[in-house]
Amino acid sequence: MGTKTDTRRTTTKGRGTGARRTGATGRPAAARRSPRPAATARNTRSGGAVTAPRIPFVLLILCLLGGTLVALLVLRSVVAQEAYAITSLQSENRELSYKEQQMEDTVAHLEASERISREAEEMGMEQGEAPLFLDLDNGGITGNPGSGE
Repeated sequence: MGTKTDTRRTTTKGRGTGARRTGATGRPAAARRSPRPAATARNTRSGGAVTAPRIPFVLLILCLLGGTLVALLVLRSVVAQEAYAITSLQSENRELSYKEQQMEDTVAHLEASERISREAEEMGMEQGEAPLFLDLDNGGITGNPGSGE
C-alpha cells in the first residue's frame, strides 16, 4: 500500500536529467504542493486531520455557563418567594391558633354549670327537685318526692 513514484530519469526541455516525475502530471512533487495558509497549518495535526475551530466550543461552554447562572438565579428567586409565602402562612397559622384557643376558653366558660345556674336564677327560674319516676308495671311512683309540695 505504498505510493508509486516513477523514478526513471527522463530528459525534458529546460530541466536536467535528474528531475523526478510523479504520476501522470509530469510536475515534480514540490511544485504540486500549494502553500497552506497559516490558519489551516495551525489547525492540522501530525496525521493530517483538520481540527475543529476552538471558538464555537468556547462559545458553547460560555453559553452553557451563562444559562446555568440564569437558571440558578431564577431558582433562587423562586425559593426566596416560596420561603416568604411559608413565613406568611406560618404567622397566619399562629394567629388562627391563638383565636381558636380564645374561643375554646370562651366556650368552656359559657358551659360552666355554676354560670348556667346563676343566669337561670337571674331569669327567674327555680331549682328543680329530685325527679320522680312512674313504674308502669305496678302503677307506683318511685323516687324521693322531696319537700316541694
